[in-house]
Parts: sequence; structure tokens; C-alpha cells
Amino acid sequence: MKLNRLTLEFSGESSHLEEPFLNYYHKVYFPQIRILVFLACFMYTIFGVMDVLLIPEQTFNIFFISIGIIAPSVVFTAFFLISSTEFFKKHMQPILAFLSMFAGSGALSMIATSSESVSYFYYAGLMLIFMWSYTVLRLFFIWASVAGWILVLLYAIFDPMITHPPMTIYINNIFFFIGANLIGMMACYMIEFNTRRDFFITQQLELERKNINKINQELEDRVKKRTDDYKIINLELEQEIAKHKKAEEELQQILNSLRKSIGTTIRVMVSAVEARDPYTAGHQHRSADLARAIASEMGLLKHNIDGIRMAASIHDIGKLSVPSEILSKPTKLTDIEFTLIKEHSRSGYEILKDVESPWPLAQIVYQHHERIDGSGYPRNLKGDEIIIEARIMAVADVVEAMASHRPYRPALGIEAALEEIEKNKGILYDKNVVDACLRLFRKRNYHLP
Repeated sequence: MKLNRLTLEFSGESSHLEEPFLNYYHKVYFPQIRILVFLACFMYTIFGVMDVLLIPEQTFNIFFISIGIIAPSVVFTAFFLISSTEFFKKHMQPILAFLSMFAGSGALSMIATSSESVSYFYYAGLMLIFMWSYTVLRLFFIWASVAGWILVLLYAIFDPMITHPPMTIYINNIFFFIGANLIGMMACYMIEFNTRRDFFITQQLELERKNINKINQELEDRVKKRTDDYKIINLELEQEIAKHKKAEEELQQILNSLRKSIGTTIRVMVSAVEARDPYTAGHQHRSADLARAIASEMGLLKHNIDGIRMAASIHDIGKLSVPSEILSKPTKLTDIEFTLIKEHSRSGYEILKDVESPWPLAQIVYQHHERIDGSGYPRNLKGDEIIIEARIMAVADVVEAMASHRPYRPALGIEAALEEIEKNKGILYDKNVVDACLRLFRKRNYHLP
């Protein structure tokens, strides 16, 4: 939007909007202007009558200037008659500016001819005229400014010639009128600017609406033209969908077969662990049941729960690489022996990494000894670097191990296990996983199998 900064008229690439704006302005504000002029004339007359009652000594001046010279009824009648003509539509702004000056000159006349004790009432009247002209009458900025400054100039010229006020009062009044005029100009400028901006936006929206309608019509034509083509395409799609459904059924059969194969493989692995270390096998079975229960309590999807149960069933598969003498040693392990034990996570990953599965079995086994604060092994992962399945497996593994008998110590009991995970919640173990596990034992009456 380009406007002349002084006159606020549309200019440059927006100059074509000036004439439509003037027509719009006349159409929208003409009824309001008529009412405002009538109210102004009516109030002018009422104030004149009130002045006669309150200031009887000024009766002659009031009737002569307010009622006689200004003649509100005559002004309104003339305005009403001329306002319906094409002449008024074309010259509405200068006519309204003239009315503003006409009314202001009446107030200035009363200021000049009234006694000092009452003339201040008419200063207020002049301020009302300023406000009326700048903010209510819908005068354009340039015409309102012309009317306002002419009134200020008339006061500056004729007041010292007629009333001879003290210089200090005269200067104060001049600055007061100038200040009021400047404030009114700023208000009028913003009112006209916003009106023109709103009109511009409305025009742009209307233009966009027409463009959108045109585009919509073109789209409708294209849609209509291609309806038959779409019918053919729909038929082909239906045939393709039927093929996809058949392929999905075949894929589901393959997945089911894969799950059976994975299950068979898992059972073989479990059997291998049981044959070598019966304790580890029982531990895996109980850990798997607890991990499944925790995942269910947390609201995980059935697919994920199945994967956690499957991985938990073989999470210590890597211990196949650990000598059985170490696994069943009844005394405390040496540092070297414990280092060998810690390698079972990596060994389990190496065993499972090439097994095709819909679940991250190898990663669950690889990470089930990692801890939230990074103190776990074998890679010192921390926080969200550890997958949720492994975080669940870590809690289930610790609880079952502490609650059950180990070759090197008797069972510590379920309460000791729960105290361990509760104490290290958010430090070693995932907070949400621990909360779910505690709910299982303390509220759901869960028991290890």
C-alpha cells in the first residue's frame, strides 16, 4: 500500500484505488455525517439557549451569533438539501471543512465579544468543535488540518484586536490552541490512515477472493473433465488393492512363519543355556515374566511386549561363552572372573546380531546392563541412549536376581530388591519403569513365578 505522506491519498501503484475509496467513503459514512451535522446544529442551538439562561447579560451576543448568524436550522436545512446532490458527493470534504470553520468562527466570535468572566466557557466550546472536526465528522486529514489552522489563525489575529487580553494569557491561549490542533491532527491522521489501510486490505482480500473463485472454477472444470479418467483409475486401484490385500496376507503368513522360526530358535538357545547352567535358565524365565508384566503395566504395545518377553528369555545367552566353573562358583568372583562375566552382554549381542527378527533382540541383550547415569556396561550408555526395552529388562533382571538364590549367596528377598530399585530410581534405573514395577508388587499383588 502506497500513500502520499502528506495528503494520505493513494499514490504510485495504489493510485487506482483513490476513486473507489472516495465512493466507498461517501457510501459508508454519508448517513453518519448527516446525523452528526444534525446533532451538531441541535446541540449548538441547545447550548445557545442554555447560555441565555445562565448568562443573561450575554443574551444579545448569544442570539445574534449563535442563533442569528450561525442559524443552525438554516445550516442543517441547506446541508440536507445539498447533501443528496452529486456536487456534495464530489466536494464533500471541503463542504464539511467549511462547516467546521463556520461553527468554530461562531465560538471565536463569542470569545471575542463576551466578558472575561464568561468567555472561558467558549474556549471549551471551541475545543469541542476541534474534537468534532478531527475525530467525529470523518473529515480527511488535510481538510481537517486546514480548517483547524484557519481557526487558530483567526483567533491569533482578531483576539488581540478586539479583547486586548494580557500578553501572557494571549500567548498561553495560542499555545493551547496549537497543542490541541496538533493532537487533533495526529488523531485525524491515524483515523484516516487506518480507514485507508482497512479499505486497501479489503480490496486485496476481494481481489484474492476473485482469484480464488477463478482458480476454483478452473479446478471444477478440471475435476469434471477428469471424472471419467478417475473412474478408470479407481477401478485399477480397486484391483491393485485386491492384489495388496493378497500380498498382505502372504506377508502375514511369512511373518507368522518367521515368528515360529524365531520362537524355535529361542527355545533351542534356552535349551542350550539350561543344559549348561540350570540356574541361568530359571533366572531368564522369571526375568522374562517380570519384564512382560512391567511392559504391560506401562501400556506398551503388544508387539513391543512380545519382543521384550522374547529377549528376556535369552538375555543371558552370552554366558555360553563364560566357563561354567565361574558361573557356578560358590564364592566371590575375582576381578578377572567378573570381567569375563561382564563380557556376556557383548557375547550375547554377537550371537544374536544376525538373527532376523521384528524386534531389536540383539540390542536389548547388549544394553540390559547399562544404567541411566552411565555407570553400566559394556558401553557406558546413559539416559535415552538406552532403548526402553533394555531399561525394562535392567529392572526385571536386578529384581529377580536379588530376590532369588545365587550360587555365591542366599536370596535377599523381594523387599530388598524393591528397596534397591526404589533407592536408585532415576539414577541407575528408569523412573517410569521402576514406578511400574513397584505398582506390580505393591498394588497388583504380582509374584515371581
